[in-house]
Amino acid sequence: MLSETLNSVRQQTVAPAEIIVIDDCSAESLERVTQFSPDLPVRFIRHRENQGPAGTVVDGIRESRCELVATLNHDDVWEPQFLQTMGDALRAHPQAGFAFCDHGIMLADGEHDERRSREQSARFGRAVLSGGLLSDTDLYEAALLHKAVAASSFALVRRAALDTALIGAGADMWDYFLAVGACRASASAVYVDERLGWYRFSPTMLTTTWADPRKQVEMARPQVAVLVVMLRTAQFKPLHRALRKRLAATLRHVLAAAVRTKSPASLGRLATRIVAGLRDAEQVVGHGAVEDDREPPPARRGLSSEA
Repeated sequence: MLSETLNSVRQQTVAPAEIIVIDDCSAESLERVTQFSPDLPVRFIRHRENQGPAGTVVDGIRESRCELVATLNHDDVWEPQFLQTMGDALRAHPQAGFAFCDHGIMLADGEHDERRSREQSARFGRAVLSGGLLSDTDLYEAALLHKAVAASSFALVRRAALDTALIGAGADMWDYFLAVGACRASASAVYVDERLGWYRFSPTMLTTTWADPRKQVEMARPQVAVLVVMLRTAQFKPLHRALRKRLAATLRHVLAAAVRTKSPASLGRLATRIVAGLRDAEQVVGHGAVEDDREPPPARRGLSSEA
């Protein structure tokens, strides 16, 4: 799938200045087993120890050198116009911190699924969004409540709007954390009302494991963390009432999941995860501005794609 993903990057009408592939301690080197064109500006970075989805994305962002960054999952693909169209949208709206677009659904074998594509666009509110600039409450409701930025593979973000501290706390939810951080950093974004990529539904998807109640207990930590961060963000005040209800519903849901495991130890683990989520939120809020923990390299003009 990574070979297919990289081929979709190669077919872009505007080529990226760099492509960084983070190999998160896979069984065998991705660089050796992945097929890609030698003319692609690809740099493979292999972790010695597994860092998980959030740590991997943060590492890719820190390794990138460009002012505009896209994070492309290894099993998703772009339409050839993705980078050009999204880059044009940000140039037309310099006040926007990021641009995002609609996308379709494909199955494990790459077949496009029109019914699911329409359902997902409706489920996440993109079906009723008009293309153009979204600001303040309109943006926050779309991106944070309706989760219209449903997959970060289909967003292009200005480097200044990437909060690596928040993304790093996201675990499997890192893409939602990326959107929350970008909204905290900028009150404007551009929605491109075009289907510019394909999100793969397959058994390897991280979200397919969420049906397991033990996984739901584990994910209490990032869910609590991101909701508390948003409740501690003054500019999101118009959403706070809805977010408090969502936090209460989340706590009820994970408590029910812990009970379904039929393991007394699950309640203890859940309490630990909730406390850890509260601690993560406090650290992120106290962290303040978007910062890396090392001096960033000089930014290059152009587009960066991190897979």
